[in-house]
Amino acid sequence: MKQTLQKELASLIVRSRTSRLRTMREFAEQEIIVPDGPYQGRRFSCDRQPFSRLWMDSVSSGKWNRFVATGPTQSGKTLCCFLIPLLYHLFEVGETVICGLPDMDMAADKWREDLLPVIERSRYRELMPVRGSGSRGGKIEAIQFLNGATLKFMSGGGGDKSRAGFTSRVVVITETDGMDKSGVASREADKVTQLEARTRAYGARKRIYLECTVSTQDGRTWQEYREGTASQILLRCPHCRDWVSVERQQLRGWQDALSQAEARRKGAYACPNCGMFWTENDRRQANVDSQLVHEGQEITAEGAVTGDPKETETLGFRWSSVHNLFQTAGDVAADEWKAARSPDEDNAEREMRQFVWCLPVVPNRWEETALQAEEITRRVSIWPPGVVPPGTEYLTAAMDLGKYLCHWIIVAWQEDASGYIVDYGRLEVASEDLGLEPALLLAMQEFSGLVRMRLPMGIDENEPSRIEDNRKAFDAAWIDAGYMTETVYKFCRNKPGIFPAVGRGATQISTRWDHPSNSKRSRLRGVGEGYTGNDLLDHGVTLLEVNADHWMRWVHQRLTTPLSQPGAMRLFQAAPHEHLSLAKHLTAERKIEEFVAGKGMVTRWERIRKNNHWFRASLMAPVLQQGQSFPSSGRSVNRQVW
Repeated sequence: MKQTLQKELASLIVRSRTSRLRTMREFAEQEIIVPDGPYQGRRFSCDRQPFSRLWMDSVSSGKWNRFVATGPTQSGKTLCCFLIPLLYHLFEVGETVICGLPDMDMAADKWREDLLPVIERSRYRELMPVRGSGSRGGKIEAIQFLNGATLKFMSGGGGDKSRAGFTSRVVVITETDGMDKSGVASREADKVTQLEARTRAYGARKRIYLECTVSTQDGRTWQEYREGTASQILLRCPHCRDWVSVERQQLRGWQDALSQAEARRKGAYACPNCGMFWTENDRRQANVDSQLVHEGQEITAEGAVTGDPKETETLGFRWSSVHNLFQTAGDVAADEWKAARSPDEDNAEREMRQFVWCLPVVPNRWEETALQAEEITRRVSIWPPGVVPPGTEYLTAAMDLGKYLCHWIIVAWQEDASGYIVDYGRLEVASEDLGLEPALLLAMQEFSGLVRMRLPMGIDENEPSRIEDNRKAFDAAWIDAGYMTETVYKFCRNKPGIFPAVGRGATQISTRWDHPSNSKRSRLRGVGEGYTGNDLLDHGVTLLEVNADHWMRWVHQRLTTPLSQPGAMRLFQAAPHEHLSLAKHLTAERKIEEFVAGKGMVTRWERIRKNNHWFRASLMAPVLQQGQSFPSSGRSVNRQVW
C-alpha cells in the first residue's frame, strides 16, 4: 500500500511539473506538417531552406522582441515567418495571439487556406473548438482553442475602437505594408502601430512579428528592416573561402543568352570576390553553412561573428533568391531573361525586385526635398518670440484662413535673404456661433490689429535681453484669398499694407506668368519673381498671385541652408518640442520629380500631411510690399515696382 502511494505521488509530481518550452525551431520540426507544395505531407525541416534555421534561432535567442521578416515569394515565407510563430505561441506557449491583417475580409481566407490546413495535420487539431467561431464556416473574428488560448483577428480597416479593447503579449502581422497608412477616418497612428499598442502592458516581454513582401523604399517593411538589425546572410565561397553577400548582380550567364532555354542552362551565381561560378551543389552547401551577420558586426575567416550588433529591439531579417533552394540559379536566370524582354519592362522589373530578389521597388519619382521636422525644431536663434533681430530690413506677416482656425506667421528678412520667424500662432474662428463670414471678418480684424503693432528690435546678438526703444513696423501683410475669396476682398479693401493673395500650383499656372491676366476688370500692376500683382477694379484691391511651387521650394531652401551661411532661416528661441507643430506644417509638403509617360520628367509638390497651414502662410511672407522680393540665389534683394 505504501509503495503504491509513493508511486502515485511521484507520478503526480512529474505530471505537475511545467514542461520545458521548446524553441521555435524545435516546435516547427517536431510538430508542423507541410500542408502544400513539393514537400506536402512531410514534416517541416530547416534543412530544406537553411535560412529558416537562422530565422528561428534568432527569434528564440531572446535578444529582440520585434521581428521583421521579408523574402521572395514561394520560398516558405508565410509558413516560416507568419504561420509557425503564430502557432508556436498558441500551442507551445499556450497564449492569446492577435493576428493583424490589412482587412477583415481576409480573416476567413487566412483561417481556412493557411492556418486550418496546418492545424488539422498536427496533433493540435484536438484543441479545435467544437462550437462557436472557427468550428464551422462563416465570419471569423476570434477563435478560442480548448487549451485556453485565443486567436483574435484584427484589421487595418474599420474604426479605431475595433483595435482598442483587446490586449495580448503577441501580435503577428502579415502583409504589413498594406496596413502602413492611417485610415482616412482615423486620428490615431497607423494601423501597425495601433496593433502593437495592444502589447503595451507587457513592456519588453512583448513579441511582435511583421511579415511581408518588400514593396518600396518608403514602405513599412523595408524601413523596419533597415532601422532594425539589417541582418545579412553571408555565404562561404567554395573557391576562395571568403564570406560573401551574393546579390542580383552576381547572377551571370543569362545576359547574352539567345533564348530563355539558353539562359536557364547557363545561369549561375558567381562569387563577388573571386568571380568563380558556383554549381548548385556549391550553393546548397554554402547555404547550409551560412552565417547571419547583423549591422555593426563582422565575420572572421574561420566563420566567427565578432562585434556588437546595432542597438535595437527589432531583428531585421531578409533573404533573397540565392538563399531560396526551391529554385535553381537557372530558373532565376530564365525569369531574368524573360523580364528583360517583356513588353512592360517596368512592371517586369518591379516583379523581379520584389518577388525574387526581395529588394524595394525603385520609384519612378524622386523626392527633391528631404526636410525632417525634428531638424527644423533645432534651428533656433537667441531672440525670444516677438523680438525682431538686429539687421532686419523687412518685416512681413501672412495668414492662412480656415473654417475654425486661422494660422498666422511673422517673418523678419535681412538683405542676404536670411529669414527669422519672429512669431506664429492661431486665431480661433467662431463660425458655429457667429456664422462663417462674420467670424472670419472678426479673425481678420484681429490679425490686422496684430500687424499694426510695431515690434521691439534687438540691439545686440550677444545680449538678447537688450531691446531697442525703437520698434519695427510691418512692411506688408497678406491674407490667403483661396478660401472665402469675396470675404477676404471685402476685408482688404481700404486696409493699407494688407493684401489678398492666392497661391497657384504648377498645374494651375501654365502660361499664367507670361500672360498674367486678360480680364478687362483687372489691371496688371507688376510682375516679379514667382508672382504677379493685379488691381481688381471691381473689388478695389490688389491681388497677389503667387507661384506656390516656386516659393515652396524657396522656403525649403532657407530651411536647409546651414545656419552659418547667408540665406538660412531661424526660429525664435524656444525648446525644440515647442516648435514641433510648426515644423510639421513646414514639412507637410514635399517636392517630387517623377517620370510621366508622354510628358517626361514632371516636377510637382505632394501633400503628405493635412495640416500645412503655416507652410502655406510662409509662402507669401518673402514677397514684399511694392513687389520687392528675394531672388532664389539669396544674395541680394531685387526691387520690382508694381
